[in-house]
Amino acid sequence: MKSLLVAFCTMFFFVNATSAQTKIDSTTKPDESTFFDGPVNTIFAPGFLLRTRSKNFYEITGKIKEKSAVANPTVDVYKEKRNKYKLVIQGVVEPLSATKLQDVIESNINGDFRGWDGTTSFKLLNGDTWVQDEIKTLYVNSMFRPIVYIYRASDGTYKMKVQGVDETVQVKKQ
Repeated sequence: MKSLLVAFCTMFFFVNATSAQTKIDSTTKPDESTFFDGPVNTIFAPGFLLRTRSKNFYEITGKIKEKSAVANPTVDVYKEKRNKYKLVIQGVVEPLSATKLQDVIESNINGDFRGWDGTTSFKLLNGDTWVQDEIKTLYVNSMFRPIVYIYRASDGTYKMKVQGVDETVQVKKQ
């Protein structure tokens, strides 16, 4: 009986200590308190590009995949070190690890967008041309001049995110 009690106490301490590490100290003030303009049931997974209402961009980098049950949730941003952050998103159970992105290019595709198929070239309204830099195929219903975001990802490559499309594609400037 005594060994069972010791095992239970040890397990209780380990579970509480582990979950306490992932929580944010309630006395710490966030670097930023803002909102994410997104629908109910948004899935925040590694590689997800989150643009806050204050126009900062974060790439989700942790291994946790979380779903928010709140439309346009609040986001509290806590700086951990250098360019690493924890995002506390309303409706999401665990804080998410993220990298703050700098120098994000925001433009529109010049004309129709139908996806990518291996060597697709993307001409933007700002005059830039970017070319697909990975073997990947995606077909979507034609979209006229969708907004695109191009950013340097945490792995050093450039990614392009098309508004309204869940996936990103690796690109290089032509």
